[in-house]
Order: sequence, then structure tokens, then C-alpha cells
Amino acid sequence: MPEIIVRFFGPAHELAGIEQISLDVNEGETLGGLAGVLAERYPTLGAALGVRLAVNRQYVALDRVLSEGDEVAVIPPVSGGADSPRVRLTREPIDVAEFVAELRDDADGAVASFVGTVRSETADGRTLRGLQYHAYETMATEQLNAIRNRAIAKFDIRDAAIVHRLGQLNLGEASVAVVVVSAHRAAAFDACRWIIDEVKIDVPIWKKDLWADGSASWVDPTCL
Repeated sequence: MPEIIVRFFGPAHELAGIEQISLDVNEGETLGGLAGVLAERYPTLGAALGVRLAVNRQYVALDRVLSEGDEVAVIPPVSGGADSPRVRLTREPIDVAEFVAELRDDADGAVASFVGTVRSETADGRTLRGLQYHAYETMATEQLNAIRNRAIAKFDIRDAAIVHRLGQLNLGEASVAVVVVSAHRAAAFDACRWIIDEVKIDVPIWKKDLWADGSASWVDPTCL
């Protein structure tokens, strides 16, 4: 019987009450079959909407047959190969000017950037004091690289960079930044918006609201 590793990320970690398990699966077991096993073993997780599974850091079809040593990641909906210097996960403050300086060339007539920041808000009588970002870092980096590469192929741009913060952030701090350089502004604007939208859909990064009363809650990405 093949032995696989199952890892739980972000809110899935808390729903399952465990970070990682080893499982023996039947020969020929598919990812879809494993999903049923996990839903039965962890009912709260099974009831969650939008949970996705990845095998060896790639999203795959549910008919994928599992093999010895596979690592299956249980990934709730997200809010965010080799590393590219244009793609970073960091626990340090984001310096957008640094990215612009790295990317810009005299041939570029346009530089477009998007910076997402932690905003103040209230809910249920509570006041937000900050956010905490968690990620499946290896897969997140690979997905960010893939998004950057697709953007360069899809739009008439010369280059792009993406950086995302992890860890605890205070109000007003930048959580994510995208910088795009191109000859013309239309392509730069379009690519910049497309990149941040793709990051919010596919990259396994989750955020948790930190409230002034000491409580914390995962952000539901379906409400963003």
C-alpha cells in the first residue's frame, strides 16, 4: 500500500486540528478518493467550501492516481520551480521603489504598480489592529512565478515583479505589491490588474484578522 503525506495549510490546519499526517492508501487510489477519506475523517473540513487539493505542489485533476511518497496539500480558498528574483515572499517591509528601480529600463515608457495595504475596519463591534499572513511557501513561490510568466506571455510588457508579505502586519503596511514595465501604459495597466487578480485566486496565501480585543479570525476569501 502506498504511503503518502497529507499537509493542511491555513484555515484547513485549524479545521482538521492537525498539521500533517501519513496515510496508507489503497493501490490505485485517486485524489478524489482521498478527498472522500479526508472529508469523513475530518467532518468540519469536509463541510468547508472551496477546499482544493494539490499533489507535489501542483493542482491536479481528482482522477490523479496517488503514488508512494506523494505529498498532498489541503488548500482552502486563498485570499497572496526555482525562485525568480522578480518574485518574492518576505517578512520584511515591502520597498516598491526598490522593485521599480530593479525593473525599469530606458526602453520602458510605462511603469504600473499596485500596492495592497492593511486597512482599518470594524466588525461585530471589534476593531482591527492588524493582519497575519500564512502561506504554503514552496508552492506559493512556484505559483507566483507561473503567474508572472503567463503575464509576460499574455500582455505586451517587458517585465513584471510580485512580492507578498508573510507574518504579522500592522495597519497601513503593504501586504502585496505588483510592478509592471512596458513600452505603453495600456499593457502595463492591464497586466498589473490581471496579475493581482490571479494572485488572489490561485496562490496559497491566507490571511487572519487580528482584532484589538485579542481575538483572531480567518478571512473568508469569498467575501473579498
